[in-house]
Amino acid sequence: MEISNENKINSSKYGVQDYMSIGYVFLLILGVINQTIFYGFLNINIFEYTSVLDVLLSPVAILTDRWIIFVTAVILLIVMVGYFELMKKFYARLAKKEKYQQGKKKEQIDKILSNLNRKYSIIPFLLFALACMYLGLGFGTGQKTKDRINNFDYTYSNEIVFDDGEKKKVKIIGKNSLYIFYVTKEDTHVNIAPIDGNIKLIKEIKE
Repeated sequence: MEISNENKINSSKYGVQDYMSIGYVFLLILGVINQTIFYGFLNINIFEYTSVLDVLLSPVAILTDRWIIFVTAVILLIVMVGYFELMKKFYARLAKKEKYQQGKKKEQIDKILSNLNRKYSIIPFLLFALACMYLGLGFGTGQKTKDRINNFDYTYSNEIVFDDGEKKKVKIIGKNSLYIFYVTKEDTHVNIAPIDGNIKLIKEIKE
């Protein structure tokens, strides 16, 4: 019995730093899955064109790619926190009602309240929200990008200047530390070009 209690105590000794580490690993996995799904729609195996650093930074890169994504992520997390707090208040009210004061209903509500009031119990809610966002972005942006490429539905607002002097007017689809992914007006497939020793300048064209 003593060993069992000791194990229970030790298993609960997780601090904020431990949960942050677990959360980052979770985000790392989501970032990799997001990129795999997105580039999968474009028939690209992203692991052939990425570095370890790109993988490690993928969760942050996705959030900071466009301001709307970052704002959406913040709003989503705020909504999840609010929903979590509403759930706690809702079940606390139920627990005070007479018809829930006895029998199995009371046991169920007490169990739910106990879980909701547990330290760091909100973390699974936040991880679920982030998982939905990252996976949704992967499928949504991947399919939309594929459709726009096939329909030539892009403003080709970037220019790439190569080291040999060649210039191309393109739409940049993605970029990491090693490669740039772009499309041109002439075709409907994604071109992949190494950056180091190949590209001299990438600039935005102002119409």
